[in-house]
Amino acid sequence: MALQDDVNLFYMQPALRVFHDEALRFLAFSSEEVMAQAGEVLFRKGDKASGAYLIRNGQLSLVTTDTTETQELFSGDLVDESALLAEVRYRATGIARAPTNLIFIPRLAVHRVLQEYPDLVVTWENDIVKRLQDVKLTLEKVMKILPPSEHKSEQKTED
Repeated sequence: MALQDDVNLFYMQPALRVFHDEALRFLAFSSEEVMAQAGEVLFRKGDKASGAYLIRNGQLSLVTTDTTETQELFSGDLVDESALLAEVRYRATGIARAPTNLIFIPRLAVHRVLQEYPDLVVTWENDIVKRLQDVKLTLEKVMKILPPSEHKSEQKTED
């Protein structure tokens, strides 16, 4: 795939949309193409994540426990955004469900971009904070809609 196609795909990601074209080109150039066959395990729960995967096309399942809890990801989805910033461990096992083409974005490449373009640090930080605030507001709205539930810690026990 052409470098500009990857740049365009990166730009569509909320996690990367504040990066300017030059920074995105550097990331695209520094990223690795990964081809996975159906059933192939890309990473296991608990493994250290040294970057994030962006799905170009295909399907990836994130399996958390004994293949019972899954989340399905498709073209354009970013797997483990937090791994772009910090050393984290995968919270699930990633299994390709179909032939899947991915881009692996190394955390070190992101750190290099931030060193090269220090103005992006503040811009990216502000964007992350805004997105977290949006999530918080959404959760607050959902909590208002849901009926109140009793928590075990709030239940009184009678002697």
